[in-house]
Amino acid sequence: MKKKRVAVIVRSLKIGGMERVAVNLSEAFAEEKWESHLIYFKDKNRAIEPNKDVRVHHFNLDRGLNLTVIGTLLKIVAKFLNGIFRNSFFLYIGMLNTPIFRWKLKQIEKEYGKFDLIVMRGHGTFEEIWWYKDNRVVQMVESVFIRNEKFIDKLYIKCLYSGKNLAGVSSGVKEKIEEVLRKTKTRAKSVNVIYNPLNIDDINKKANEYTPDIETNYIVSVGRITPNKNISFLLEAYKYARNEYNLTLPLVIIGNGHDMENVKRKIAELSLEKYVILKGLLVNPYPWIKHASCLTSTSYAEGFGMVLLEALTCHTKVIATRSQGGVQEIMTGNLAKYLVDFDAKIFAKKMYDIIIETKEWDFQSHIQRFQAKEIVNKYEEFYL
Repeated sequence: MKKKRVAVIVRSLKIGGMERVAVNLSEAFAEEKWESHLIYFKDKNRAIEPNKDVRVHHFNLDRGLNLTVIGTLLKIVAKFLNGIFRNSFFLYIGMLNTPIFRWKLKQIEKEYGKFDLIVMRGHGTFEEIWWYKDNRVVQMVESVFIRNEKFIDKLYIKCLYSGKNLAGVSSGVKEKIEEVLRKTKTRAKSVNVIYNPLNIDDINKKANEYTPDIETNYIVSVGRITPNKNISFLLEAYKYARNEYNLTLPLVIIGNGHDMENVKRKIAELSLEKYVILKGLLVNPYPWIKHASCLTSTSYAEGFGMVLLEALTCHTKVIATRSQGGVQEIMTGNLAKYLVDFDAKIFAKKMYDIIIETKEWDFQSHIQRFQAKEIVNKYEEFYL
């Protein structure tokens, strides 16, 4: 019987949630006996890669464009036009890159055979080759933050979404996609929901690679340090828990981002310098997740909320704010009681309660529907 063949496409393989999910997805297809290929465009800061069951291909679109005099000149013109019409670079670069991408994909298919399914992940990837249209392509939208107010934003949506198979990583993202399509009068080919897959074996393997260099129990937060992650709220709740409930566990924050200076100022403002540990960006944060007393998520919005599932896979308890997007679809059943409104005092109390509680959690039941087989079956159901 002929193996089904899939290409998962992502802009880069740097450290990041979207990149990690792209790798997970390529491995999920391989686990379900597909011939799985992972294609990426940017090689800078490459830090992650799939296991040996996935074939990896680097499509260096920038180099392909720069190899010819006409390509170099067109790219210069595109940058010049972007200086006049702000945020329009995607328009030109997508037109220039698409023929190169199409040629490279044909070379891969000559060697391995035609793909049954092509999955692109994230707007950064869509932008690079938005001119490429193929009924086999599914564009996975990862975020609820989709700009659509200005003229250039509406043009952006029409270029990236029109006539395409779209899928959100949660019902919240799907609702946002449908709202944006209505506002911009854009018609997609289809809009579905497909959750991100968990690679349980890989998470457990990485969670045992080392032991965190800390001698006490602790609370952990993992993610990019941006205003959306709402770390100031977490710090306020943590401060309240220390004052009102005599919480003594330190708070470990893993990640980096452009809001780090504000986070440091907030730590100083609340006099928490002795109790908050900033670990920065870690290639493998799973041991810190595994050994934590609980993991917190305080974002205003999350396309999916992958870190919550990764914590549950590590048998670590979780608490989260009632954010827009996919978190509420993860925090169902018995987890719903650990989904908290944006009230620092309530979050502090719930954080203290989860740490002192002694009952066992049925972690397996919470991650079952996000395993490889379930997710791959959805792709087959919708697109094959």
